[in-house]
This record gives sequence, C-alpha cells and structure tokens, in this order.
Amino acid sequence: MISNRLSRWTLLFFACALVDFVAAQGLILAGVTWPLRPLWAPGTLIAVHLLAVGWLLLLILGALFQFVPVITSRPLVSQRLSLATLAAVQTGLLAMVGGFLGVTGEVPALAPALPAGGATVLLGVLIACLNVGKPLLRTRPLPLPGRLVLSGLGFLLLTVTLGLSFALALAVPAFTPHLAPLLAGVGDHVLAGIGGWFTLTAIGVSYKLLPMFMLAPEERGIPGDCVHIAGTAGFALALAAGLARIWLPTRMLALAQMTGYAAIALAILIYLGDVARIYLTRKRRALELHNKAAVGAFASLGLATLLALGYLGTARLSADAPMVAFLAFFGWLSGLGLTQLYKIVPFLTWLSRYGNTLGRGAVPPRVQDLVKESHGYPWLVAYFVGVLMAAVAILLGRADAFRFCLGLATLATLGLSLEYWRAWRAHYVGSRTPVAVASRFLHDQRG
Repeated sequence: MISNRLSRWTLLFFACALVDFVAAQGLILAGVTWPLRPLWAPGTLIAVHLLAVGWLLLLILGALFQFVPVITSRPLVSQRLSLATLAAVQTGLLAMVGGFLGVTGEVPALAPALPAGGATVLLGVLIACLNVGKPLLRTRPLPLPGRLVLSGLGFLLLTVTLGLSFALALAVPAFTPHLAPLLAGVGDHVLAGIGGWFTLTAIGVSYKLLPMFMLAPEERGIPGDCVHIAGTAGFALALAAGLARIWLPTRMLALAQMTGYAAIALAILIYLGDVARIYLTRKRRALELHNKAAVGAFASLGLATLLALGYLGTARLSADAPMVAFLAFFGWLSGLGLTQLYKIVPFLTWLSRYGNTLGRGAVPPRVQDLVKESHGYPWLVAYFVGVLMAAVAILLGRADAFRFCLGLATLATLGLSLEYWRAWRAHYVGSRTPVAVASRFLHDQRG
C-alpha cells in the first residue's frame, strides 16, 4: 500500500459523495419525495439519482481508484483521468437534477438538460472504466475481487446506457419514439444498478477489505467462485429476460427471469455465509468498530434478499419493491459504505501524512489513533437503528414515522462525516505526535 499508487483524488470523491448523500436525505425529510409524493415525482427522481449517482457511484469509483492498483499491483492509467471522472459525473448529475424538473413539467425549459446530463455521466463512467479496466484486464491471474469488479463494471455500463435511453425517451419523445417502450424497463434499470453494479462491486471490494483488516485468509475458494459465477449469471439472465419481455412477453422469458432471480438469491446467501466464515477465521481477536458495525449492512442485505424471495411471483413484490430497494440502498450499500469509510479515511490519511516518515524521526501514530471509536460508535448504531425503524415504518405505511426515523439516520450521517473530517485532519492525534502537512485532499508525499 505504501507506494506511488496512492490515489490522489479518492478523498475528494468521498467528500462529494457525502454531500450528495446528505442532500438526498434532506429532500426526503423535506417531504418532496416518496413516500409523501409519487415515485415519479420530480423530488423522488432527484433524490434517487443523488443517492445512486452522487453518493454510491462516486463512493465506489473513489474506492476503486485506490483499490484496483492494490489488487493488481499496477497503477491506474492516469490520476488526471480520476479527476476527469469526478468532474464529469458531478456535472452530469447537476444537469440531470435540472432535467428532472423539466420532464416532469416543473420547469419545461430544462428538459433537454436530462439527456445532456446523462450523456455527461456516461462519459465519466467510460473514463473510469478505462482508468481501472486496463490494469484489471492486464493482470493474470486476476484475483476474485478483481473479477467481481470487472463484472460490476459491465453492469455499470448497462445501467448508464439504459438511463440515457430513458432520458432521451422522456426529454425528446418526438425524435426517439423507438425508445419509448424501454420506459417499461425501469425496474431492470434499478436491478442493473443496485444489483449488478453496486452489489457485485461491493462484494468484490469487501472480499479484499474484510480479510485485510481482520487478518483473515483472503483465498475464498469454491464459495467465492460460486458467488461470482451465480451472481453474474443471475443478474445477466434476469436483466436479459426482463428487457426482452418488454417486446415479447412469453412464459419462457418469465421463467428465465425467475431463474435469474433465484441465482442472485443463491449468490447472496453464499456470500453472507462466506462473510460469516471470514469473521470466524480472523486472526485479529478484537474487532475494530468498522467491522463490528458492518454486520448491520450484511444483515440488511440478508433481510432485503429474504423479503424479495418471499414476494417473488406475487403481486405484492411490485407493491413492496420500494421497501426492498430502501433496505438495499440505505441498509446494505450505504451502511457498508459508511462503516468502511470509518477505516478507509484514516488509513489513506495515515499513508499520505506519515507513510514517508517511517524509520525517520518521531514515531508516527497508528491508524487507529486517527479515530476515536467511542465517538463513532453511537453514530453507527444510530444510523442502522434509524434505517431499520424507517423500513418498518414503510411496511406499516406510516409516512410520518418514516421521515422521523430517517431523520435519525441523517443525523448519524452528519455525525460520521464529522468523524471522517477529524480523521483527515488528525484531530485526535493531538500535540503528542507531530502532524505532517497534507495537501487539500490526498497527495503522495513520496512522489
């Protein structure tokens, strides 16, 4: 890790992602989104894309720019391409926000901004795929985390391509009548994003981070290969059959789609069992806070999967899909992201500030010294409690209770963001250890 492969812009990605995450939560608390407004309301569409593009996409891409060089032992194509990705995705997202106000009739003049923003996000994604795809494709043999990331990148390209098609169909229907039927595939767009891209990539990253920080065996063997093969094949089959059913609603395609869902569920269940094995076989006896709290994210993934399986094939699946998506977005993906940031931010900060001082001068602080777990613990507990209570409120149809519970999760997000900031600024190190000067975000001082 202490090498010239330290990603210069990763913490800037994280900062922008957290701002977008808080903004999305603020819109929900303001009552301008679902569940107080329809799913197709402009506020809902804006909040969903702030979560998916602004929060999770930037979070995972920022992590990959640091993560991929570690698993491949190869540098990124360019650090400048990382910054170009951030600029394109964030600019495109802002244009999409205006575009949603246009296509829903709030500000009609802004409608063309939706496809323009979608195209800009797609450009940013293509740049990111080039930046991390080249070292991944050139590595032989590619370890399991890298294979999962490659599969996730394929679904990412499908997700943003579908999104751009929807944007064109909504913004310029007169010029794109052949794209209109695709609007019936919004569910597949969500599945490709939450499942194929976010979940497979998060699984790949966790397969590296969990063993690394818990000192557990990294080789996952047959269970890991089953997770990759069943998950990738399941999402591919479900998405291909689902999109094909738009034009050819046959019983065979419906069966293929259900088979894909079953393979996805199998992959997730195997993965959760494998995660339990990582925890049980670890050599680090005392778990650090981020890995303790990550149990809440894994529990949310399991709960969302079981709920989806219980509703599969029933009319209730479509009615309760928002609750399943909420658990996946806030409990599983966001929860895992927030818990791992509690370790990643101080880890990268330590590398940037102290990595070049080892063996010279004063003894640098440990990574654990950059955080104070007694301060972070209440926020992580509050976040998962708020998310769980919000999910129950959705199940009971209590929109007022939902906003109150999500308010608790939002407050926890702000508290955790403060802890990340303190770790970055070495706030808890104090005067007992000299604090090296760091650049605005991350800069490898050895370079």
